[in-house]
Formats: sequence, C-alpha cells, structure tokens
Amino acid sequence: MTTDERPRGAVKSGGGAMTGPQILLYCGTCILLVVIGISLLMRVASVSPQFMRRAQTPQTMDRFAPIPMGGLYGTVSVRELVNYYLQNPPPAGRPAGPRLLPKVGGC
Repeated sequence: MTTDERPRGAVKSGGGAMTGPQILLYCGTCILLVVIGISLLMRVASVSPQFMRRAQTPQTMDRFAPIPMGGLYGTVSVRELVNYYLQNPPPAGRPAGPRLLPKVGGC
C-alpha cells in the first residue's frame, strides 16, 4: 500500500495503518486500563486506621520479636543488642557506614 492508497488520516505503524480515531481509541483504552490498575493497587496497598495508630505508637524493647543473627549466633533480643551497643560504642571520629574502597582508574 503506497502513501496515496492509504485512507485519509491513516498513520503508518509497523505492519498496518491506523486511522486517527483508532489511535485515539487505543490511547484512551491504555490510559483507562492504567487508571483502573492504579486504583485497584491503591486499595490493596492501603492500611486501616487502627493499624496506622498501632504503627505510630512507640513500643518497648520487650515487645519486639527476637532478631535472627544467623546459624552460629541464633536469635538475640533487642534488649541484648542495645546493651551491647551501649557497652561497646563505635569508635569516635570514624564514619558509621561501611568503609569505602579507593577507586582505581579503569574503564
């Protein structure tokens, strides 16, 4: 099909031609499906007001579940971790994050 044989308002795309109204219908359908999908996902992602109140209420250390530290160490309570940190604070003057290795030139 040459340019002269194409219907008026048709746009060449891939293997076929779409008319202006077909393009608008396709774009409108895509936008509608995205809006419906987002609204459904927002309902699934929302939480109840009771859950939000519980999440914003501070908890004591004893209410947290023990933290698994790996096969060799087992589980440790939050109280033990806080006590260890207070008795063995990190050295002053050293950044708290992991030590960054120097960058070596290359690609």
